[in-house]
Amino acid sequence: MSEQATDTALEAVIVQLDQGSILLPRSAFLEVTTRAGAVEQDSEHPEVPWLEPSLIWQDVQVPVINVSQLLDPSRDSGQDRRRFRRLLVMQAVMKPEHLPFYALEVRGTPHPVQITPQNIYALEDAEATPWSWRVKASGVTTHLLRLDSIERRLLEIAEASASA
Repeated sequence: MSEQATDTALEAVIVQLDQGSILLPRSAFLEVTTRAGAVEQDSEHPEVPWLEPSLIWQDVQVPVINVSQLLDPSRDSGQDRRRFRRLLVMQAVMKPEHLPFYALEVRGTPHPVQITPQNIYALEDAEATPWSWRVKASGVTTHLLRLDSIERRLLEIAEASASA
């Protein structure tokens, strides 16, 4: 690998979901934690099906996003409740004073990869969603999450809750 390719590499992680995977920048996620699946909690926002009950992490209430439900709203998430849930605690970048952290509910363990401009490309035939683009990265077809869109929506939900 040339020195220039190494200089432009992005440290990233690929994380498995029930179906497919997601690609995240390594610098955005802070910690992997778990939550028991048997614990039933009411969602603070039942009108937002991909928003799970919050997590208390380092004395901060952290919103939790069910990534599988976010990417495929038609999927039945009933099975999710029976298994433990792995949570990736993320550091917010848009407005950290209002939303310092959030968590992504996933199935797999993050696997580190180095992404260079030569080994990532958009899939032309795959539709983009408000939450992700389909890409091929290091030979793996995956969702590249649009963290800015997710954070913007979380901020909107928090503002609406505060004014209600």
